[in-house]
Amino acid sequence: MRIKNLIFLILPIFFFTACSTKRPVLNEQITEDKLPSLKVEKRAGNSDELSLILTFSGGGTRAASLSYGFLKELKRHNLLKEVDVISSVSGGSFTSAYYGLYGDKIFEDFEHKFLKKAIQTRIIDTFTNPFNWFYLSFSNRSDYIANYYEKEIFGKKTFGDLRKDGPKIIINATDISTGNPFAFSPDNFHRICSDWENYPIGRAVTASSAVPVLFSPITLKNYAGCKAIDEEKENKNLLNYNGKQSLDLKKYQDKEKFQYLHLVDGGIVDNLGIRSLLDIVAHYNNDFNKVMDVFGIPNSKKVALIVINAADSLNPKIAKEKQSPDIETMMGAVSTIQFKRYNTDTLDLVSYYFDLWEKQVNKKRCGNENCKAIEFYLIELNFNQLPKDKAMKFGLTQTSLELPSSRVDEIINAAGKLLNNSKSFNRLLNDIKK
Repeated sequence: MRIKNLIFLILPIFFFTACSTKRPVLNEQITEDKLPSLKVEKRAGNSDELSLILTFSGGGTRAASLSYGFLKELKRHNLLKEVDVISSVSGGSFTSAYYGLYGDKIFEDFEHKFLKKAIQTRIIDTFTNPFNWFYLSFSNRSDYIANYYEKEIFGKKTFGDLRKDGPKIIINATDISTGNPFAFSPDNFHRICSDWENYPIGRAVTASSAVPVLFSPITLKNYAGCKAIDEEKENKNLLNYNGKQSLDLKKYQDKEKFQYLHLVDGGIVDNLGIRSLLDIVAHYNNDFNKVMDVFGIPNSKKVALIVINAADSLNPKIAKEKQSPDIETMMGAVSTIQFKRYNTDTLDLVSYYFDLWEKQVNKKRCGNENCKAIEFYLIELNFNQLPKDKAMKFGLTQTSLELPSSRVDEIINAAGKLLNNSKSFNRLLNDIKK
């Protein structure tokens, strides 16, 4: 979202933020005997040969378009049925949530329902219209956005409406009350003794994409009354930092100190959507055998993590001008640098764990760590893998909830080229055919 647009959005916010009095819409409490199972049943038609785990990054409509184009290309390769998990952040969450609810229908109406719709213009017009300021002063801004998303994109759908024959959908946000990443998943809702199945998809996507200050957080209540999920006290298979991050989830057991969760954009802690997957594995003692069993893929021979990274690029004008960059360019550069460095560390972490998990599965299946009973593939797709002119064009495309239709089409087409030109993906295709 460009700064010049944000100025018009921020000014009225300062007038009505402090006096907002309407209580936020909260999650529902659930009883211990009604908690959903954390185990996913194996889907009909899903082979043991291959399991695909996808992550969709943040980046507004740019990210939503790239992830959508990727799904289209997977369909062309007849591989959508092999997708078992999709973990998404911010802009990518619009695509994952819609696909999780409606399946192949996404290829019929998602473009005109979201990708090519003037959503940002509608939001800005509402927030900057003085006739709406009185109403907004008594309302939660993100509640308004969530209601809009429900009406225009997702319908009144909840996590319980996700397709039973579809992949597991994990939508990621950031909890600013604890500093933790927060995934909208059955296990996390168990931690806060809340009804995951009845929670609206539109509100989860709102939280995942709620840019701090511009949008108010989505609030969840941390209820008491459910048995705490056992967290590992010490795990020698985890790196120290990763282990600490996963154990931070124990904070939600303190119902008095952490009574509420306040959720904003998931990209603050992980713009790739990978860390929540690592937290899930950490919860199961970093034993990938247990994770495959819980996810309904206990016999998979090949597991591919495909990362759809719609990260933007540094503006080359910065290095060519003596004058200091303006505030828009500077803010964009700061976020780009942070994301790039953290993303690189995250991908390195995945590579480290792949080696460990492969040995675990091999040892269990045949008693030999080197028996090749399973193989992992890390496939990352980003704009820098395109020709230089295209990479710069898409990398400098603004992070917003509205793009010209022509740019959306270009990004969708770029997704197919990225996938088909990927050496790692082509190696996977060749290995499947053997």
